[in-house]
Amino acid sequence: MSGPTTLILTARYGSGHLKAANVLFHELQQKGFEPVISDLFGESYPAFSTITQSLFMKSFSYGSSFYKWFYYGTNKLNSKGLSQFSRYLGRKRLLELIHEHQPNFIILTFPLHAAPFLIKKAQYSIPTYTVITDYCLHPYWINPLIDHYFVGSESVKSSLLKYKIAENRITVSGIPIRPEFEMPIHKETFYQKYNISPQKKVITVLSGAFGVLKNVKELCQLLLNHPDFQIIAISGYNENLYELLMPLTLLFPKSFRLLRYVEDIQGLFAISDCIITKPGGITLTEAAALQVPLILHNPLPGQEGENAVCFSRKGAALVSRSVIESVEHVKTLLQNKEKTQNMKKALKNTFIQLSASTIIDHAIEQVRQPACKTLYR
Repeated sequence: MSGPTTLILTARYGSGHLKAANVLFHELQQKGFEPVISDLFGESYPAFSTITQSLFMKSFSYGSSFYKWFYYGTNKLNSKGLSQFSRYLGRKRLLELIHEHQPNFIILTFPLHAAPFLIKKAQYSIPTYTVITDYCLHPYWINPLIDHYFVGSESVKSSLLKYKIAENRITVSGIPIRPEFEMPIHKETFYQKYNISPQKKVITVLSGAFGVLKNVKELCQLLLNHPDFQIIAISGYNENLYELLMPLTLLFPKSFRLLRYVEDIQGLFAISDCIITKPGGITLTEAAALQVPLILHNPLPGQEGENAVCFSRKGAALVSRSVIESVEHVKTLLQNKEKTQNMKKALKNTFIQLSASTIIDHAIEQVRQPACKTLYR
């Protein structure tokens, strides 16, 4: 490779970790690097990874009690024990990646403990950075060998400090999202593209990249009872959900739009009066960037629930536990301009601009320091 290289290690348990990795990938390219993204666990154990990813996705729909037990059960365990448990996972593949690409530094958007442990054991001088992609902290993210943490909020920084992570090893950078969310958006383009009237309220029901939001059809049906509402439902990669919602496009041709996974979703966010969604870290950050009022529908216990609490306490979202409550929240927001404006202000205050640039600039600056020379440079 002609330019300096770096490794970005991630995992496919949900879409947020990979989305953050892709954003950092493009930021590195713009700064003259030739980055490499690796799903380290998937590349090391492809069959087992596929099974566990499937179980992970099913837990959102069928195993919420198990997910709650796993998240909060492991939260009570010693973080050192958790990291020790996974320190050998993916080490062989990681060694191959290091020898092949000779990275200047490594960025983790998922807690993969093989990297810092291997680097210490092999005595490589390769800085390792962790980007936490939620607005809460699980101890599994913590590893004393990580050189620096990048977090989305002051509350996550405070949690790291409680685990004795030095303050000078933490930067409140925000969570990295695509730059399109921080650029001007021509709304008229998207009104026309999706045949949406700017004269009526637009509610976007975002079921997540894998379409795991619950009760979407019932939710859409209740919203469609209001003649002043236009509903955009995004089913992601869930074809079963898409087929389930398809009859609504025939029953409500003027007020219901059904879409699969949408690449330029920033345009739909921009024309939405509110969004009903799962509280994933990336989605929350994207909505905050555009100050789109949020209704967080029936968050699961775990990081979803913790993210929801964070945004709710700031006044940046409303949380619902049922379809009826979500619909009532929509009506409250759309009828109460003061409440809507207050939520938009809270979202604006929550959002941290240019997160990806902050992270990459810090990493590059660190490796340029005389005390920080990689094994291969």
